[in-house]
Amino acid sequence: MKNKIADNSGNRPGAPRHKFFSRRGGFTLIEVMVVMMLSIMLLISVWQLFRMITRTQIYTQDEIAVQRAVRVIVERIKNDLRAAVFPDGLIGDKFIIQDPVDIKGKEVGGARIRFARFHGFDDKGKPIVEKVVYIFDRGNGRVKRANWSGNWEQTNDSIENEKIVDSLSSLSNETNGSYLYFNTFYTDTDREGFKGRLFVFIGLKGVYGNDANIKHDIKLDLVIGPRFITSKDREPFWNLNPMSRLSVEDFQK
Repeated sequence: MKNKIADNSGNRPGAPRHKFFSRRGGFTLIEVMVVMMLSIMLLISVWQLFRMITRTQIYTQDEIAVQRAVRVIVERIKNDLRAAVFPDGLIGDKFIIQDPVDIKGKEVGGARIRFARFHGFDDKGKPIVEKVVYIFDRGNGRVKRANWSGNWEQTNDSIENEKIVDSLSSLSNETNGSYLYFNTFYTDTDREGFKGRLFVFIGLKGVYGNDANIKHDIKLDLVIGPRFITSKDREPFWNLNPMSRLSVEDFQK
């Protein structure tokens, strides 16, 4: 008996015929379209994963940058405020607060603080004093440190040697909701109105994440007390008091 090599359809006897393949071994149009759709779905999934990883990476970088900025700004301001001085002969407060800040519809403190920083004594035993002003730029969220000159008065707006400390915003051209403001208050005021120890209150918020859905912030409220006190304070002179050697005339230059 002769073996049947092929049937009338051209297929070998007993050879399985896959239902997805045509008789000639090629692909049908439906098969090609199914493969294309699966490929497109795979590419979309990979692209979405890539976008998510990229956005998470940018978000993490912004978060680290703002955390670092907050630490740098707070440490710089804290060190300067702790060394603030005020001659006994001057009238007014130890700090000049300017440029009131609007927080939730209420003006509080100010985005600028002026004071004098004690840097030790020179060879002649005279105090070395630096007039310092910290500024929060409402246009871009940057915190700046500068010097000032002239009289100790509320209307003084002199700015010299302005330098950027860091930024509280992850955006380069707007605050992104961040803020920095200062205020002062006394403790232990007696019935006669004699003021006690002076403190500086700092309100700070750094915002990171440019997407509205993942925007977060770091808020910090800090109270700082100057090391050097004056004769107006009720506390005893528990450390070196440079104001006793600082004349008002020299200070006003």
